[in-house]
Amino acid sequence: MNAQPVIQLQNIKKIFLTEDVETSALDNINLSIEPGEYVAITGPSGCGKSTLLSVMGLLHSASSGTYILNGKEVTGLGAVEQARVRNRDIGFIFQAFNLISDMSAFENVELPLTYRSDLTKKQRHELVDAALAQVAMTERRKHYPTQLSGGQQQRVAIARALAGSPRVLLADEPTGNLDSKNAQLTMELLDTLHGQGSTIVMVTHDPRFAERAGRQIALFDGKIVEDRQYRAVAPTPIAATVA
Repeated sequence: MNAQPVIQLQNIKKIFLTEDVETSALDNINLSIEPGEYVAITGPSGCGKSTLLSVMGLLHSASSGTYILNGKEVTGLGAVEQARVRNRDIGFIFQAFNLISDMSAFENVELPLTYRSDLTKKQRHELVDAALAQVAMTERRKHYPTQLSGGQQQRVAIARALAGSPRVLLADEPTGNLDSKNAQLTMELLDTLHGQGSTIVMVTHDPRFAERAGRQIALFDGKIVEDRQYRAVAPTPIAATVA
């Protein structure tokens, strides 16, 4: 395993100001994520889980502390540079899928790649095809989100996160909008991706899904109160056809 962590957070604090009210969402977070790890972040509602993931994903800037991503400090980057780093190094999987309704599955997966000047159109299309194949959605590449089930939409969203070969996948309650069957299938897909070498950090409120990761980090009131590694549930192969 590479000696250099993918993510290093040092003394990270995040404070939100609303009128005269100051809320501490993250309080002195110190955390390293190694290449190939599968990490579940757990804790009660409002404890800072999604805020922590947003800081990791450069969607929010920390109020103080140091963030090193893939060996490079990204703490003080401006918005444009943050977006560039986010596009190349981070893959997001959202609870709400966040697909664009008037774009096909193929176009949704390709969209983030269009902002990368280092890729030709041919290279983009090859990456999209490979990502859709990885999540068993090739046959539905021309379908629009409204023509897809919730589970299929989440698979397209995962393909979009994978297409740019990011350093880390960040999943925020990836099963939150799915029925039990598709939630299970989504978790099996994440298991498979981890087995193929992906680094995954997942926020979840479901202890059954958290146990599939090899490491659990528990938050409470913006602080890490537990960080433990253990034997994860063995990955299950995904089905070629998904409901």
